[in-house]
Amino acid sequence: MKKKLIKYFFEFIVIVISITVSFWLNELSIKNIENEEREKVLLNIEMEIMDLKKYCHERSDIWNQDIELYSTFLAKELKIERIKNVTTSKSRIEYNLIYYRAFEPPMNRYHSIINSGDLKLIKSENLKEILSRLHTYNYSSIKTTVQYEKFLKEQLIHLVTSKHSSILIAVDSNRISLEEFSALLHNSIQNDLELKSNLLIQMKYFETRKSLLKLYIFALEELEIELQKVKNMS
Repeated sequence: MKKKLIKYFFEFIVIVISITVSFWLNELSIKNIENEEREKVLLNIEMEIMDLKKYCHERSDIWNQDIELYSTFLAKELKIERIKNVTTSKSRIEYNLIYYRAFEPPMNRYHSIINSGDLKLIKSENLKEILSRLHTYNYSSIKTTVQYEKFLKEQLIHLVTSKHSSILIAVDSNRISLEEFSALLHNSIQNDLELKSNLLIQMKYFETRKSLLKLYIFALEELEIELQKVKNMS
């Protein structure tokens, strides 16, 4: 009877150990899978940061060009060389005048992380906070100025087509040079206070949008630093 009890005891111990080891191996497997998925999420964030930095650099360049053109045409004296430093195309000036600049940074990876629920894999609360702030507050702030600019452009188009249609006609005319077109536009702006004031308001939005882009880039750099910290700790 004693031998049977010892036998059953050891069998019980073996079963407990087997279950414990099996449970431990299963937990280890799940943890490894989560670590692999977490690494993928961090890699996607890193790749998106690179895409966003490139996009912001391009937006910053073209927005600065827009400001330069507006400043040149709003100045009392027209300096054609300042225009030529930006563009030699009348169509480029026309675009600046009547079209608004969209702000659509590449956010597919972020949306994928949110929609898949993989955000929970990120352990750093600070990283998640910066990521959320970048793609909500900083992003929406710039988008708001874009919507305002869109509204102002609609007013400007009505003003130009109704009172300064010669400007639009001159864009498509091969007989009118860049210098002649620029002089025509400059004179129209200087002699029409409504047109000039409209452009001055848009100029303020340009400056505001530029400032908000700097904050967006700052948050992006903050995200990059925090991501590196997380990667170093993993």
